[in-house]
Amino acid sequence: MSLIFRDMLNEDLDQIIKIELDLFDKTAWSKDLFLDELARMPDTRWYQVMLDQDQVIGYIGLAVNAEVADIQTIAVIEAAQQKGLGSRLLELAIKEAKNRGAQEMFLEVATQNEAAINLYRKFGFTQVSIRPNYYGTGKNAFTMKLDLVSR
Repeated sequence: MSLIFRDMLNEDLDQIIKIELDLFDKTAWSKDLFLDELARMPDTRWYQVMLDQDQVIGYIGLAVNAEVADIQTIAVIEAAQQKGLGSRLLELAIKEAKNRGAQEMFLEVATQNEAAINLYRKFGFTQVSIRPNYYGTGKNAFTMKLDLVSR
């Protein structure tokens, strides 16, 4: 596997929307939502894709406003999961947030997504609250926080 990381482009969105639908089904982001986010780059947004032989196999999005960063989205195709690729994307986002002066980072994760929760805990994220019905009726999310100053 020969990985390339680069800025997300509008031309990547067909592949990304397919990944969104495969992984997130009813909570998948729309193409319009991604276009809106990409239009905010580089001012307050940062989106990266992870490519293997010109195929998008993962991506991450970050919003940074002053001292607060928020992971907007992160995904790795099912066939490439459990190989440390989510960690690589998260490491890039943490570095970018720190470079932009953020002192803390937040994200939301489905309460039943144990693999993702364990990944975030490995990086030092802690649970700060529960967001009821964040992903739809009865589908709650944890809000997690990472202190970037001490990292």
